[in-house]
Amino acid sequence: MELGKMRHIVFQWMGWSSVIMGLTGLLLLNGMLLSGFDIPIATNASFYVISFILGFVSIFQKKSRSLGLWGIGLSIYFFVFIILMFGLGWAIVPFP
Repeated sequence: MELGKMRHIVFQWMGWSSVIMGLTGLLLLNGMLLSGFDIPIATNASFYVISFILGFVSIFQKKSRSLGLWGIGLSIYFFVFIILMFGLGWAIVPFP
């Protein structure tokens, strides 16, 4: 296999894994919110950091740039969601 083609496949794989990890994490988060269980946010945060890193690496290849941007967007959405939920929760009950 040619090295250029293999590099293209690796970047595509990183982009797809970033998107799939982001969507899977959001699916788990929504399932936990709907079921009423306590949400283990700290364990999911590393999942999104890895998704962000893979998305960031995959934007350097032109053909996998859109996948990388989707992965980065999903990770940023998760962190904005967590910050807003923490802020709203702190505004309702500041001292648990």
